[in-house]
Amino acid sequence: MNLEEKVFNIMEKSSPSKFITYIVNMGFRNSRTRRTLIKAIEKATYKMSLKGPERPEKAKEDRFYMGRALLNSIDRALSSSSISKECVRKLTYVFLSKIFVEGMHTRREFKEDHDFRPPGLIAIAPTNVCNLKCKGCYAGDVYTRHTLDYEIFDRIITDMKKEFAAHFFVISGGEPFMYKDKNKTLIDILAKHQDAYFMAYTNGTLINKERAKQLGGLGNFTPAISVEGFEKETDERRGKGTFKKIMAAMDNLKESGVMFGISVTPCAHNADILLSDKFVDFFFKEKGTFYGWYFQYMPIGRSPSMDLMVTPEQRVQMYRRIWKKVTEDKIFIADFWNSGTASDGCMAAARGGGYFYIMWDGTITPCVFIPFADKNYGNIYQVYERGETLTDVIKSPLFSRIREWHSSYWLDQPREKCGNLLAPCPIRDNSEVFYNTMREVNARPVDEGARTYLSFIEKGEMPEYNRRYRELTDPIWEKEYLKKA
Repeated sequence: MNLEEKVFNIMEKSSPSKFITYIVNMGFRNSRTRRTLIKAIEKATYKMSLKGPERPEKAKEDRFYMGRALLNSIDRALSSSSISKECVRKLTYVFLSKIFVEGMHTRREFKEDHDFRPPGLIAIAPTNVCNLKCKGCYAGDVYTRHTLDYEIFDRIITDMKKEFAAHFFVISGGEPFMYKDKNKTLIDILAKHQDAYFMAYTNGTLINKERAKQLGGLGNFTPAISVEGFEKETDERRGKGTFKKIMAAMDNLKESGVMFGISVTPCAHNADILLSDKFVDFFFKEKGTFYGWYFQYMPIGRSPSMDLMVTPEQRVQMYRRIWKKVTEDKIFIADFWNSGTASDGCMAAARGGGYFYIMWDGTITPCVFIPFADKNYGNIYQVYERGETLTDVIKSPLFSRIREWHSSYWLDQPREKCGNLLAPCPIRDNSEVFYNTMREVNARPVDEGARTYLSFIEKGEMPEYNRRYRELTDPIWEKEYLKKA
């Protein structure tokens, strides 16, 4: 039996803990054996993907290719002499063992008790305070500064681990490194929860040498640094001098052995730049970026504008370009809309393995990009004051109704009737359905930007955008995924 067959048999027949133990003992952290093992895991994973849920074959392949790209990123991180020993240890044992293995029993019990799988992570914005004022920021107009109580911040993380066996946390803002309550900062959270792995979306300008050294010592953190292109594009949106500070931050992180990525916002004016060979080569080869998140501009937040959105034509070009990078170059670039086939559709509203969002003032929403809250479960302070839990939150009418849409659109559909996963988002791609859902459950917009977004639906602008995009992607879905003549 060759190594590929052995890995496949362990993945298929053994417990996940045995699989993780096997790959670690086989030398996953040893450069001489890791490459051979990763190749075997890739091939075995491909076989496993074909045995997955009822989905179009090409969607299963997309999931495999994205997973392979992630494996390649982990390989590059572990192969890099610039990654600190503690970062390597946490990446191997916390990220792999805690996130993928130890919680399986808890998640299985949750499904048996509640009849649906629990979320896999949460995004928390502990503060809306930021040192920048970027154009079109999803966080909206901030007239009053808000910061989560440290006890609440800490409790949310503790409860996520306890209730859902979730050990991966996304931190956003505001600027995460501006968070401070009772003399506690983000660093205190990272230090306390060493059994968890954190990723933060940050503008990067506050990552000096001292902070980078702290992060390298902790090991359980990776920053996704926001850029808009090169210096011209980044400074135009984020302020003069920002790009140079970001370059310095990346150098500081590399010096301290911290794995980092980039986060970009494709708009109509910069979408082509963000997927150019020049851009990708600069950040992934020259600067040492390990992963990239692409968040297409959404007309929410600060001064929403339909004009900033990528056009339907640009989005299709981006779809082709991203998957070329993922499949041919094995670069982990994920677009939260164009990569819907890899994530099995929309991950919002605490879908099984998905996530939900808690803001700086305790507001709870289904997604960072769905700025609407349930009328009774819309604030974590009120939930905790009533003696209720995060499980009660995710069973709220708003979350439940969105998950029902997930099920009717694709999750519970046979392969040949699976909804177009190139248009997986309720708020962006199915705006009229989303509008009716918000009315049905009486969800409230959380800010002025959300109210403006509703007006875009009422005036027909978002539905028209959806129609134009569907004209381009429905034929792709039917021909390439459903294999219709």
